[in-house]
Amino acid sequence: MLAFAGLATRAPAAVPSTFSFPAARAPHPLPLDPSLTDPVWQLGKVPGDTPWKDVTTRGNAPDVTTAYFLYDDKNLYIAFVAPQKAPIVATQTSNDVGFGTDDFVAVGIDTSGAGSQAYLFETTPRGVRYQQATENVRYRPDWTAAGKAQSGEWRAVMIIPLSAMRIHGGSNVWRIGFFRGVAATAEHYTWAFDGLMPDAGAGNWPSFNDLRYWPSVTVALAKSSSARPQPRLEVFALSSSGLDRSDYEQANGTFFPQPTRYYGADLSLPVTSTINLVGTLNPDFSNVEIDQQTIAPQEFERQLVEYRPFFAQGAQYLDPNPNGYSNYISYPNEVFYSPSIGPFDSGAKIEGVYGLQSFGVLTFRGYNAETGETFDDQAFGWKHALQNQAFQYYVDGVFAHHSINGDDDTVEAGFKGRNLRTKFVYQFNYAIEHGSWVPQGTAHSLNGFIDEHQNNYEVNLGYVDISPNYNPIDGYTENSDIRGLQGFVTFNGTAPGVKSWTFFLAGDRYHDESGAIHEADTGAYLNATFRNLFSFDGIGPTVSLLRQYSIPYTPANCTLSNQNPVAGTSSFTGFPCYLQGTDVPYNLMAIPIGYRDGSPTPVDVSANWGSFGGNWIQYYTSTTSRPIGSKLTLGLEYDGTYERDLATGILSSQWLRRVSLGYNINATTNVSIGLRGINGLGGFVTEPGNNLAVGFHTRTNNGDIYVNYGSPAANVQLYRLIVKYVFRIGSAAGT
Repeated sequence: MLAFAGLATRAPAAVPSTFSFPAARAPHPLPLDPSLTDPVWQLGKVPGDTPWKDVTTRGNAPDVTTAYFLYDDKNLYIAFVAPQKAPIVATQTSNDVGFGTDDFVAVGIDTSGAGSQAYLFETTPRGVRYQQATENVRYRPDWTAAGKAQSGEWRAVMIIPLSAMRIHGGSNVWRIGFFRGVAATAEHYTWAFDGLMPDAGAGNWPSFNDLRYWPSVTVALAKSSSARPQPRLEVFALSSSGLDRSDYEQANGTFFPQPTRYYGADLSLPVTSTINLVGTLNPDFSNVEIDQQTIAPQEFERQLVEYRPFFAQGAQYLDPNPNGYSNYISYPNEVFYSPSIGPFDSGAKIEGVYGLQSFGVLTFRGYNAETGETFDDQAFGWKHALQNQAFQYYVDGVFAHHSINGDDDTVEAGFKGRNLRTKFVYQFNYAIEHGSWVPQGTAHSLNGFIDEHQNNYEVNLGYVDISPNYNPIDGYTENSDIRGLQGFVTFNGTAPGVKSWTFFLAGDRYHDESGAIHEADTGAYLNATFRNLFSFDGIGPTVSLLRQYSIPYTPANCTLSNQNPVAGTSSFTGFPCYLQGTDVPYNLMAIPIGYRDGSPTPVDVSANWGSFGGNWIQYYTSTTSRPIGSKLTLGLEYDGTYERDLATGILSSQWLRRVSLGYNINATTNVSIGLRGINGLGGFVTEPGNNLAVGFHTRTNNGDIYVNYGSPAANVQLYRLIVKYVFRIGSAAGT
């Protein structure tokens, strides 16, 4: 019923991606005044159809929004007037904390016009600031915002220095978008709309994936505006004390003794206005800026976000493949995946954009204290993309030299295109790997797809051929020794009582070189957001099968005996022996239910069960958070697993309780406290006990100060106190 109702729904007309307008030049600098009393603002009223569109409900936005955009040779001036029927929500008081839980307005700017250098700036009714950039997850430029709320309306002003973005002087054609989030109703509005634009959860919208739908704006800048940005030097000093002062997280997520690095430096030196030379010496690996953790059972390895300064800057240019192989219910493969690289000693990189091209080249070297291995690796990426994203082609690769694991060279190339009229999409990609790291010397990965992507449905058919042991040493590979078809269909729409829904059905079936089915996956998921603010976020089953093989100690003779016993089992490949193949199920039924997601008071619960990797598991989660006053936020979590070994019948379980407190001292300073308690065995595969972690961060005029006790990423209590000071000279962080 949902499917038929949604297919009958048609999105109303809106500002299309082909829309274009000239920006108005400000005759004088505008003040940071959200009352908008200066009449010059009226010169910059953004044209286009009204009202805005509601991406969540796929209809007209229930509230009117007016945007203003002006510029001079130093700044962009953006303002919003936002009448609102729902209560105005403004709980956050620290910049960069809690994005998506308050009302916000945002502007998106793609200065390259081709998606390679794009920026999002967001602010709330309190003037709390957030920002993102395609080129760096650490993007923290110096800019200002102010907000003012009154009964039934709020206003906001942003002043963004041109130096905060990579731009060219003279006449520019940028892509631009204006956005708004209403927390009380968990809905998102957009000035320019295309039926292919999806909604997303709190904190994940707006998205750079939609920038091809942004219209264009012409900005005539003085040539002096293209002067090279300031260089940036960041020098850190760090102390570590306590019983576990030398324990640090490694690339595989474990904590291992490592000599503390008490100082180091990162450098960014502009070569042109859009190209930077980046270097690092003795980089920090303490991860005090960000700790990552997860407790959900996974069939494959997890992917993490790269936050280290050297790897973060220009990271997307080293990974130009827009759609790496994926079985559609897991992560894509990557030739270069920097989180797989642990602590390293030094590195150099050049990255940036010229014309319709983006590129990155880097080299780094280091020493793995856990294995005693030295490494000296290089990676590169290059992509050419048309401004309308109708066609792009790319090449990237890694040349790795490791003292123990050997040499590994991988080169990848491909192209992707889309017909803007028929909305037909296609892609082809091929990678070849060679070196002593590959047991048979050479391996390859080939994949491609065709796709019909319309407003209310999408149909995709792809083919994958990944040879045994394809696994770039500095990359990420889900599985190898697979070849076969994969595909998915998805439908979306609205229905009575339902703001929006999406149904997704995916499947694949892969053989290995022995002719057996190596991997087969089927998943069906329903996402739905109801008008009473309840939601489903992926309710449905995942049914998977992975074939495992016994690996003999001496695989050259492919026999098992007392002299050549089993060294272990692997589902990555059984090549060349394919001994004792066993099919292992990874099946999960998931029922995740959310309430008021996207508001300051969300509640989420989920129940998951199935035969998973030789065990029958039942996995439950429940989380909630809410503000207490204007400074304090409380978070609660209670999770548990039951796990029964299907071979032995042994039952084990673990239960996790977590309490977190966040205190926003001011706009640049915050404290977080997390206390986790686990009892039982199995399940989360971590030791029972309590884990207290405390983090303090403040941003100063010339740097950052971090004070961290323990780590929420550790599986046991870490008795360690780290104090880190980052002194910054030149441009702001991540710019």
